[in-house]
Amino acid sequence: MGLFSFGVGFISGYIFRNTNAGSQLGNKLFAAYKLLKGGNVTEYKLVLVVRDDLKMGQGKIAAQCSHASVLAYKNALLHDPDAANIWEAIGQAKVVLKTTGERNLLDLYETAKKSGIPASLVCDSGRTEVSPGTKTVIAIGPGSSTAINKITGHLKLL
Repeated sequence: MGLFSFGVGFISGYIFRNTNAGSQLGNKLFAAYKLLKGGNVTEYKLVLVVRDDLKMGQGKIAAQCSHASVLAYKNALLHDPDAANIWEAIGQAKVVLKTTGERNLLDLYETAKKSGIPASLVCDSGRTEVSPGTKTVIAIGPGSSTAINKITGHLKLL
């Protein structure tokens, strides 16, 4: 029985290791392990900031936030895969905040970029509630909650 169990485990491990899902899980676990081993355990989150002056409906806000989340995750995978993997491994915390006006939204976006925190900007296609090119939402992170709070800590929950 022991040899059989070893064989099944070995073959399963080999198959799983050589799949894309296995590789992705391995990357996430390795990133989380690196974080824990280094003793630098911190909270990670993704913050979405929505323009409340546009008076978008709940469905529109949900769609725009979904766009921002996907953009942020793809951006993080390209530019800071460790942060993306750690964030994903520890629960993918997300917070949705609000601001008023395009200028405030862009100021937050630029501040995040200058601080080295990934930031993504959503510009609407204009098919439903807002004009084409309207800047609706930004995503800041995923990254250190402490660093992100320095940029967004003054904002209110949506």
